[in-house]
Amino acid sequence: MKFYDLEWLAEKCGTDNKYEITAKIAAEARRESEENLSDKNNPGNERYISNVLLEIEEGKSPINTTAVNE
Repeated sequence: MKFYDLEWLAEKCGTDNKYEITAKIAAEARRESEENLSDKNNPGNERYISNVLLEIEEGKSPINTTAVNE
């Protein structure tokens, strides 16, 4: 398991509120989970939160300051 620095995540997510960061990551993980559930041909990967964190690290995640409100 990899641990991420909250200050680094705050910079990447556009907020310094740890609860908002958590909500944004959880919302993105849920979106990915729901997309995989709708695709019957894709068995999916149960590591949605880890995948979102990896995408943030690689600069590929769409997480921004409005993601929590969607």
